[in-house]
This record gives sequence, structure tokens and C-alpha cells, in this order.
Amino acid sequence: MANKIKVILTSFEQFYKYKYNPTITVSEKVESILKYSNILNISTKVMQCKYSTIKDEVYHLYKSDPDIILSLGLGAARTSLNIESLAQNEYNSLAPDNEGIVLKGNPIIEKGKNLLNTLNLKDLESISNNYVSSAISNNAGKFMCNANFYWNQYKINNENLSTKYLFIHIPFTDEYVGKEPVLKNEDLPILSKNGIVNAIVNILEHLSKQIINSKTSEIKV
Repeated sequence: MANKIKVILTSFEQFYKYKYNPTITVSEKVESILKYSNILNISTKVMQCKYSTIKDEVYHLYKSDPDIILSLGLGAARTSLNIESLAQNEYNSLAPDNEGIVLKGNPIIEKGKNLLNTLNLKDLESISNNYVSSAISNNAGKFMCNANFYWNQYKINNENLSTKYLFIHIPFTDEYVGKEPVLKNEDLPILSKNGIVNAIVNILEHLSKQIINSKTSEIKV
């Protein structure tokens, strides 16, 4: 295929009390599976956990004109893979970011609105559930994951972009049992890394086929 679908898969660096962030290794595994794809051109980006950089980092992703951006975030208490539907117009920290900043109820955009994801999330949830326990969530938190989601959706909406965007929360994976210190002291949910990876791979392939079918229809018309 001459023009592959451009995909950016983002993860987050370690933050707060966690020694590891499983989104990084999940992202790396997805990239290793899809790098030889005939239809996908995938790249990855580890985002900083900083209020001061999140908008610029998000906006920089669009310089390569991606067709799909899928963002991963750690939700350590999540009991399933969560496909996020709503980005809230609020910064609110339970913990400091990686520069020690704590915000309490600050609006992301002054007088801005909460933003809904524009994809068919029920279809994506159905695909994901074939591989790992999955659910649609309307609470992306109000910390860095929500900020990432918000700035992506805001840019897409504000500039009328065709980029397909999705934010997914995951808990720790079985890879980190006995490795992540927090898991020794707290009873946190664990999901299969392979299940999460397969879910994300199939979601990306599904979205890519939608784009290809749409372009094919335009050519026929």
C-alpha cells in the first residue's frame, strides 16, 4: 500500500508514587507487532507528566498529520480497560505533576466546555472485549490523562480535523507483579498485558480500515 495510515500511539512517563508506567511497555509491544503492517505506519511517543508541557506536546503530534492518535494512560484502580468518552474542562490534582505542581479546579480553557469523543465507542468496546475486560468510561479523571484527552479533542474540534482520536486507561499489567513496589502494598487490579496489547492492535486496525474504506468511497464518487 503506497500511502499507509499514520498512527501515533502515546504513553506517559512514570509519575507520583509509581516506579513504572505500564503504558510504555504496552505501547512498545503494540509498535513491535504493527511495525511491519501493510496498512499502518505507527510511531510512539512518551508524554511528560507536566502541566507546563502537555498542550505543546499534544499539538506537536499533529505536525506529522496523523490519521489516528491513540493515547494510553495509567489508571491504577481501574478494573478493566477503559475507553474514555468525556474530557472535562478542569485541572484537578490528587497528586503533584512531575514538576511538583498541584492544581485545584483550574479550567483548562476559560469558559470552555467538556468535550465528547466523536468515535463510535460501542464498536470499539465490543472489539476490545474480545481480548480483555473492557468498558466505556465517562471519567478520564482531571489530571494529566484528562488534560491529554482534552487538548487532543479540543484541537480536532477547533480546527475541524479528520484525525481519529481515542484515550484508553489501563491498570497495571501482569508484567509488573513482583516488580512494581506499589503492588506489594496495595490491592490493585491486574490485567493481562497480552490481552490489552491485542485489544489495542485490533482497535487500531479497525479504525484504519474505516479510514481506508472512507477514502475508497471518495475515489469512487
